[in-house]
Amino acid sequence: MAVSKQASSAARLMKQGLLKDAAIEFERALKQDPKDAAALLGLARLRLAQHDEPAAREVLQRLVAQHPTHPEALSHLARLDAEQGDARQLAVLEALAAQPKAGFFEVVNHGRALLAHHQYPAAIAALEKALALQPGNAQTLTYLGMALQGDKQLDRALKLYLEAAEASRTEHLPLLLAARVQVLKDQVGAALQTLQKAILRSPRETALIREFATLCFVAGAPEPAIKAAIDIRLQQPDNADAIYLHGLASFVAGKDADADRILREALAKVPDNAMVRIALAKVRRRMGDDAEAQKLLEAAHTSDPSDVGAANDLAVLLMSKPGGAANARAVLAPALQAHPDDAGLHLNQALALADSDKAQARTHAQKAQASTDKHVREQADRLAAALAGK
Repeated sequence: MAVSKQASSAARLMKQGLLKDAAIEFERALKQDPKDAAALLGLARLRLAQHDEPAAREVLQRLVAQHPTHPEALSHLARLDAEQGDARQLAVLEALAAQPKAGFFEVVNHGRALLAHHQYPAAIAALEKALALQPGNAQTLTYLGMALQGDKQLDRALKLYLEAAEASRTEHLPLLLAARVQVLKDQVGAALQTLQKAILRSPRETALIREFATLCFVAGAPEPAIKAAIDIRLQQPDNADAIYLHGLASFVAGKDADADRILREALAKVPDNAMVRIALAKVRRRMGDDAEAQKLLEAAHTSDPSDVGAANDLAVLLMSKPGGAANARAVLAPALQAHPDDAGLHLNQALALADSDKAQARTHAQKAQASTDKHVREQADRLAAALAGK
């Protein structure tokens, strides 16, 4: 396949990471020769790198119209279809990757499609083959890490994510994925450090900052969460989610007056938002205002009776009042029907039934004992023991 001067120039720009300039050069080459196969392939790769799949598909179809057996173009198209749910394309990709002269893209596309269909062992084998063709390729390291994580090989996945981060030096995704694995391995402190590195790479990626703030709650470090929320608000002053996050972090930090003010600001922007109502109710309860807390929780529960947070918090509030157990049971019932495996709902239903139906209370307490949450499990253990002794 002959390569035009413009296509060669565009390819060099693309390797340097100058994607906009490369796109201009590819388009210029195609204006001169609409059938320039090298320019079509280069532009398709560029659009794929930009995650502009519709544009990439259009260019690839133009290439295939001229070269119906072009293996890489067929591979890209099959992978796009496979990732949209077309499992039939897996056989096409397998055949393309098995060709004696199969290139890197044919092999890596096969691995990515297998990964999208959760066929992790097969994806691992394909992506390892792709990595052998391009050692140190950051994207392949990332995809292989994802396949290993899907296969529950967390240590290997974490190692590859960190290798991918080192290979790319600019991409935040490998670091984000590494942090999530560290959380799964109960390495919360390390995960926070990894997320901070990711944020340095993409400081305007608010989803990263939000994930960092949420992890700060898990680590019991609300002050960094407050700072992260403020960073988002500075970038997006009208972002109600960032305001909510700021208020929640202030609540966790024990700054009730700040939390009350900030969450009311969030509620003014999203008056029907259940999460904001539930958070503000927590603040009002801690400030001794159960009446407003109950109104907020009742509004959230009425809006969505299956909401776990509203049902649990309202049930706990109701049970704190004389004769409130029956009302608590009524609140919990629809949420339990929608979420039959939620341990917190089972625990609260057991508490609400403890004085009226000990057999049913024991059943719910036993289900709560299966919780992965240590605090829920410990409460359920104590309740089950008390009910057994009655």
